Amino acid sequence: MIYNNTKTLVESLMKDKIPTSQVCLDMTFGNGNDSYKMLSINQNIEVYGFDIQKDCIDNSRNFENLKVINDSHLNFDKYINQKIDFVVFNLGYLPGGDKKITTDYDTVIKTLDKLFKVLSTEGQVVITFYPGHKPGLEESINIIAYLQKLNQKEFNVIRYDFINQINNPPFVCLIERIK
Repeated sequence: MIYNNTKTLVESLMKDKIPTSQVCLDMTFGNGNDSYKMLSINQNIEVYGFDIQKDCIDNSRNFENLKVINDSHLNFDKYINQKIDFVVFNLGYLPGGDKKITTDYDTVIKTLDKLFKVLSTEGQVVITFYPGHKPGLEESINIIAYLQKLNQKEFNVIRYDFINQINNPPFVCLIERIK
């Protein structure tokens, strides 16, 4: 597979993990592309999609195993009381949407703190960062600093960069619980 952008990379990571997953979260539902991709890989999983923008929820497609929730990803634990196998974050703003509505690094870090307590062994979190705009750069700096402090005996943290691309290209981090 050719990884010519973060989308193809994230899809490859999904294809590796989703077949053996049961509960998956799309923390930034947006247009639903990540949720729909997860369900196309494994129709037997439960997918929960979160977005604070009601339009995103209203425009979502109906799937039997997809629950789309109009709430912050910070509140995921109000809706799910199971171990979680796979999580995807697509940070920044909704393409084609209001660029003033962005994810916030403080909220993402608080969400990760809660999430890591319920992430299954070998569970994965995939985060796509967009440092090409000011809020995205600030977000990437702060979240990476947080991820660097995770206990290496409990988590692997891998950063995938396109180092030969210009203009602060997006990059991906994979966090995997090993213990």
